[in-house]
Amino acid sequence: MLRCVGSALGKSDDRGGLVGKRQRFSWWLTAALVGVLLVVVGVWSLWSAADQREASEAKVLGEARLLADEMAAAWDYVDSAQDAINYNSDGRYDFKGVYCSVAGKSIALNFSRNTDCAVRYTRENPRTGPDAPDAFEAQALASFEAGGEEFYGIVDEEGVSTFRYLRAIPIKHGCLTCHGEPAGELDETGFPREGYQLGDLAGAVSLSIPMEVYEAEARERTVANVALFMALAAVIVAVAVVVNGVLRRQGRQIEAMNEKLEEANGHLASMNDALRQESEYKSTFLATMSHELRTPLASTIALVDVWERDAEGARDADRALMGDIRRHSAGLLATINNTLDAASLEAGRYRVSIEPLDMLDVVNAVEQTVRPLAEEKGVAFDAELDSEFPLVLADPSIVHKVLMNLLSNAVKFTEAGGTVTLEIGLDRGPDREMLLIEVADTGIGIPEEELATIFERFRQADSSISRRYGGSGLGLALVKEVAELLGGTASVESEVGCGSTFAVRIPCEVMEDR
Repeated sequence: MLRCVGSALGKSDDRGGLVGKRQRFSWWLTAALVGVLLVVVGVWSLWSAADQREASEAKVLGEARLLADEMAAAWDYVDSAQDAINYNSDGRYDFKGVYCSVAGKSIALNFSRNTDCAVRYTRENPRTGPDAPDAFEAQALASFEAGGEEFYGIVDEEGVSTFRYLRAIPIKHGCLTCHGEPAGELDETGFPREGYQLGDLAGAVSLSIPMEVYEAEARERTVANVALFMALAAVIVAVAVVVNGVLRRQGRQIEAMNEKLEEANGHLASMNDALRQESEYKSTFLATMSHELRTPLASTIALVDVWERDAEGARDADRALMGDIRRHSAGLLATINNTLDAASLEAGRYRVSIEPLDMLDVVNAVEQTVRPLAEEKGVAFDAELDSEFPLVLADPSIVHKVLMNLLSNAVKFTEAGGTVTLEIGLDRGPDREMLLIEVADTGIGIPEEELATIFERFRQADSSISRRYGGSGLGLALVKEVAELLGGTASVESEVGCGSTFAVRIPCEVMEDR
């Protein structure tokens, strides 16, 4: 009898030790997950900041070009109106002293007084002192002499980050009156002519735009993006902590039951069965999370480590690694975006924006993302779109989202040697026009009994699909919901072992008919 008790207590100690090891492993796993997420947040923060800086520079460059176009238009107008200005009603020529240079400089001066931007005209060997170029403008004029048309960059001016932009002003027919040949002869304004020929460089319009507002906007967008990412990471960590807490509580229950093993062997056996079942549920949950997070995150960390170690290596290799980082980060971002879009649709806050859409641009952008994924799996990818496909009015974000979800789904469920095909068409019906999107693959296919529910949220053909291929089960549901949000439809035809064909119809309006 004593031997029996000793045996039972020995088993209790062994099981208690095993529980302790599992708890320690669970906490190590949580710590590893936290570390991975911190590194990913850091990488994402750096990438987001760089991306926002590029967006700000692109925005201010566009505004600078627009302002330069407006100044050039004012210059050309005054030049073309010289006859109307200088000839009196009786036909006599009476030079009024209002010519393109004077008008352009006056407009630039008034604009500079009323805004934070500075606009002026500059040239080599100016007729007046204020037109002399500074160091940056001298570089720009030198580049224009070599054939350039615009010159820009961000410089520090007295501690203020400033965007500088210059555009060349060529000699036109109207300029030759004052600046043409013979060189040295006084023109109507009293200055000697320079002897310029048609097409020579007359000078440049110079713009200075403070970057403070643009940089502040970029910082705000970066902070918002990083905050959202960190919030999602915190949710993941919280889930892992909760699971650890559950495991610890159940571990204590197991230890308590082991102490009463002699009195309740039958009860303990039933409890062990229940615990094994619950452990399987947890394992399935953790495996799913691991499959969705571990691969992109572990790849990101490994690539970052290689990047830091070989930072002085071949630049082509560096670019390839950074491309991989962006691709894996984009995969995680796509999952997050699908989750956020699903929440927006469910809350009725999803915004539709109808605007001109060039399907050639959209397909090219999607192809740049999908084709590397297909090539990595050994899957052939083909996109069929008429090069003369017209511009249409639709929601670019929704069309891009539909294409990405359908194509990534098709590549994911197609084995090496298979094919994924994208076809874009236009149905000009009597009542309205429809954008037709069809994605076909030679993948595993969908059982007939699952076709009716395949577009439901968190639906996959069976649990083994999620374990093998991953995915949140939201992609196809979002495709159907955003298509129906615009008044369209989504459908599927499939045969197990042969592949699937998804068809989406989205209302649009051909712009050439407007």
